[in-house]
Amino acid sequence: INNNNYTSSFALQAIIMGALDKRSGRTFGPPGNKKCVFFIDDLNMPYVDTYDTQSAIMLLTQMITYAQIYNREALEDKIELVDIWFLTAMNPKAGSFMVNPRLQRPCTVLTTFTPTAAIISGIYSAILDR
Repeated sequence: INNNNYTSSFALQAIIMGALDKRSGRTFGPPGNKKCVFFIDDLNMPYVDTYDTQSAIMLLTQMITYAQIYNREALEDKIELVDIWFLTAMNPKAGSFMVNPRLQRPCTVLTTFTPTAAIISGIYSAILDR
């Protein structure tokens, strides 16, 4: 799922729900007994509104924290989400450069840096010298 400045919670919910099947009652998940991993690229790109929030990020926070969302056509209906995981990446050169603490709380955060030419040379020299 590619995020950009125009990604809204409505669009994100439509994309995610499009990949899930109804299992029973209010429960939705991937087809069969499979697991589904959603890769969300450019996590920090959705527009930051006047309240310092990003609607798509708040929906993602709700999905991860509570494993449920609300049906947009009938707001009294909750949709339970099962067997889904999220993997995200952030754009280091654009966007808000911050991850909302509510979203970051249940997640594992890994940071990698672009290796220098000396590091790459050292890695491949060790491999090729064998």
